Amino acid sequence: MQNQRKRRARSPVRRTRRAAGANRLLVVLGVTVLAFLAISGRLVVLQVLDAGSLDQAAARQRLRAIELPADRGRVFDRHGGDLALSVAARTVYAQPRLVTDPAATARRLAPLLRRPTAELHRKLASGKPWLYLARKIPAARGEAVERLRLPGIGVLNDTVRNYPSGTVASQVLGFVGNDGRGLAGAELQYDSLLRGRPGRLLLEQDPAGRPIPQGQRSVVPAQPGTDVVLTIDQHLQFVAERSLFLAVRRWQAKGGSVVVLSPSTGEVLAMANVPGFDPNRFAAARPDAIRNRAVEDVFEPGSTNKTITAAAALEAGIVTPATRMLVPSRIELCPGVKTFRDSHEHATESMSFADVVAQSSNVGTIKVAARLGAQRLARAERAFGYGRRTGVDLPGESPGIVTPVRDWRCTDLGVNAIGQGVAATSLQMAGVYAAVANGGVLAPPSILRGTVDQRGRFQPVERKPARRAVSARTAHTLTRLLQGVVQGKGTGTGAALADWSVAGKTGTARVPNPKGRGYLAGAYMASFIGFAPAQRPAVVVAVVLDQPAKAIFGGVVAAPVFREVAGYALARLKVPPDRPAPSPEARETGPPEAREARPDTGPSTATATAAAATGGPGPAPAGAAPQRRHEL
Repeated sequence: MQNQRKRRARSPVRRTRRAAGANRLLVVLGVTVLAFLAISGRLVVLQVLDAGSLDQAAARQRLRAIELPADRGRVFDRHGGDLALSVAARTVYAQPRLVTDPAATARRLAPLLRRPTAELHRKLASGKPWLYLARKIPAARGEAVERLRLPGIGVLNDTVRNYPSGTVASQVLGFVGNDGRGLAGAELQYDSLLRGRPGRLLLEQDPAGRPIPQGQRSVVPAQPGTDVVLTIDQHLQFVAERSLFLAVRRWQAKGGSVVVLSPSTGEVLAMANVPGFDPNRFAAARPDAIRNRAVEDVFEPGSTNKTITAAAALEAGIVTPATRMLVPSRIELCPGVKTFRDSHEHATESMSFADVVAQSSNVGTIKVAARLGAQRLARAERAFGYGRRTGVDLPGESPGIVTPVRDWRCTDLGVNAIGQGVAATSLQMAGVYAAVANGGVLAPPSILRGTVDQRGRFQPVERKPARRAVSARTAHTLTRLLQGVVQGKGTGTGAALADWSVAGKTGTARVPNPKGRGYLAGAYMASFIGFAPAQRPAVVVAVVLDQPAKAIFGGVVAAPVFREVAGYALARLKVPPDRPAPSPEARETGPPEAREARPDTGPSTATATAAAATGGPGPAPAGAAPQRRHEL
């Protein structure tokens, strides 16, 4: 009985304990289920929702992409001569985590990479996963590094830009940076063509930078760039640069530019600038040497602008070459406001319009402009391209400076008529004379002749449409007037050639004060722009010298450069002479400017055969030295 009572007494306790155990099991089971669900949910998030981003993150940790540079396209001159090309080079890189002895490695690399040992040691001891030690070094030195087989050091194939002609056409060509991108000139203008498409080397590595056995490794080859062919003739370019350099040095000018155009096509055959630089070492060049003066710098053209005034007057029927007028040495276009003068005092003369152009009379030109009127003169300036870019395929071109005719004051008619108060580039001024030489049609200038595809096939570029500036009749009459400038009493007899007729115009203009109104004292721009042969022009040559110190007149300073460059260009183009060869006696009695001392290495202006064969100085043009005026 007693035992039964004890069992009955313990039964509720056991039942309570069993219930508590069951509850604990349920709690553990619930927690386990919740934990399982949480883990499962997290796995779903990681493996399904975040799988892509995590896979990319993992790939970034173990994959390294190395860009493989493309071979940059070559740049040729119009005859296929190399102007710019890429040569084999090497780039050396390091994986510092794999370098076993940074100090010893730095000592062995320093002489080959031509870097300080301390600098290399600092990089190799940095612990970084990957870095460059030297880029674009000569292939021989890169191969020497490769033969050392140093742990953690690698060598990649690369290229470096080379300009085999050095300073020739440097401002036209420009240069390329270490990243293989064009930074100036044609290299910048045609960078998308020349650069090509870089390749990629993909490596799989562990966190320490060691290659993973059987890891991923792929190579996407680079696609080379397109070759381009410029309109430049590098032999003519060299002669233009040499002649300009000697003139700048002789006359102690600050600089200068020469532009040679084909008037019928607008192709730029040469574009020279002084000072120059070597694009192989562009980092050492002065900023003013890198600048392409011919397209970036503007200047007041002075008397070379009188060609536009003459063209407008002839086109409007205001004058003919035979029209006579009384020309004093000074004129007040706006009484009491501004007096315009000729370059020298003289008695009032009866002059034909042809004499006004030939002798570059400011007063005669202004009298014609007064009859022409501001509106027609302004339209003529616009028709010849003033105030807008020529569209030449070079960066940094200036549109020039033109005051809208609605803003002209009383004196602006006279100022514009003689080439002051308006500013243009050397290329724009060459275009003015190219339009006259081309029968009144202005062909937009270009330096790109075509491209060469991967199969070596030449593809010419499509030319921009030409437009008419003046009528053919006016252009023909104006050509005859410009021929008078280099004959008789003209101001440009120093530009005359022995074998070809020349038409052109001298210019001497003051330099505006960049810090305020007025002009710099004693500072002038001297120029001569012309074409030859006069009746069937093959070349237009514009010569501009910046602030010559020893002489200022375009007929003295710039005309001889025209003679040298134009003579060589015509000889190289094999243009038949259109003038009879002068006798030896006549060759010795040419004008003083034509007989000025010339460098022994200067290009010839004699017969085409002699010029092409010797490159020596040519004979002076025939004719006795007449009394002439200088323009201002």
